[in-house]
Amino acid sequence: MATESVTSQGMDLKDPVTPLAMVVGPTRPAPSVLERLGDPAPPLTDPEFIAEFGRCLSRLRTLVGSTTASVAVVPGTGTNGMESIVVSLLRPGVPVLVASTGMWGDRWREICLRHQVPVHAPRFPVGRAPDPVLLEKLLSRGHYQALLVAHVDSSSGVRADLPELARLARQSDALCLVDGVSAIGAEHIELDAWGLDVYLGGPPKGLAGPPGLATFALSERAVRRLGERDWTPGSYSLDLAPWLPVMAATERGEFGYFQSPAGNLVLALSEALRLALAEGREARVGRHMALRDRLHEGLAELGVKLLAAEPAERANGVTVCVVPEGMREEEFLGAVAAEGVLLPGGTFSALGNRTFRVGHLGTVTDADITRTLAAVRAGLRSSGRNR
Repeated sequence: MATESVTSQGMDLKDPVTPLAMVVGPTRPAPSVLERLGDPAPPLTDPEFIAEFGRCLSRLRTLVGSTTASVAVVPGTGTNGMESIVVSLLRPGVPVLVASTGMWGDRWREICLRHQVPVHAPRFPVGRAPDPVLLEKLLSRGHYQALLVAHVDSSSGVRADLPELARLARQSDALCLVDGVSAIGAEHIELDAWGLDVYLGGPPKGLAGPPGLATFALSERAVRRLGERDWTPGSYSLDLAPWLPVMAATERGEFGYFQSPAGNLVLALSEALRLALAEGREARVGRHMALRDRLHEGLAELGVKLLAAEPAERANGVTVCVVPEGMREEEFLGAVAAEGVLLPGGTFSALGNRTFRVGHLGTVTDADITRTLAAVRAGLRSSGRNR
């Protein structure tokens, strides 16, 4: 497990006064990423900036496992990115199928409805991945223009089976549109081999990059759909179509313009992507898997249950836990925080305050897992659990 270089890039966690934030995002950037983030935003026409922006785009394409995808890095949050996909590629009035495993699948539904796109969103058991058998039946019965899914839903800790879902979507001539904000940088992604059409990423989680950007990788089929639109999107600034020629020009080393890029954020993201590729795509995924497995083993020893029922469906970088019976979320997380580890509460509305989360994304190390498990153990003891 390649953790040495990542450890050297993180904070000094030997200082017990420094709180350790084991959150889903924003995660802890490497010093070199922070250095680029602190640079003044360069002039948009600066040749050095254009060249680095081009390298950023090329690195993004490599990270998502593609040689042909059109890629874009634009200002905005993950939710902005989801809405951009909807307004750019989904025709109002034509239904879509949303495979929801939590809050972010539900957000796909809400965004589509806001833009007059009808939604069929079947419910799956809490803590389980989308059922491909049910989805195949639904796709065969109706004309859906797209299947929308979160690769990892950070409210449930569930990872969807993207290769299988993409196969089903293509079988029915539906686009496969993926929210990968909580997955990119920690999960295996093969856009070309799996047949994904759009993969949305967010820098401040598994990539340990800067907040404020959304990344996109679009298949050739998705780009054709953009070019074949016979309707006008309901948003001007969120439309992805005008961005693509700008990004293509940037990769050629030329200046292009649609809206102003966030210059220093792009520089910081480019560095975060460089570090991810230097670690190696497979090595980085393997590191996240190993840290996840160690965390899960430790939580099981403490009697803490995980929401994701099947080990094969558990995300590499986000773990959602059930608050121990008889304890209140606020009380328990407060006790853990008193030990110097900050854990976020649950965000899956269907479960109320019965879950809490552990983020183990980006530059997280084995020492972080050790410290987290010790804090959870102490939190359980202070709350009346003798462990």
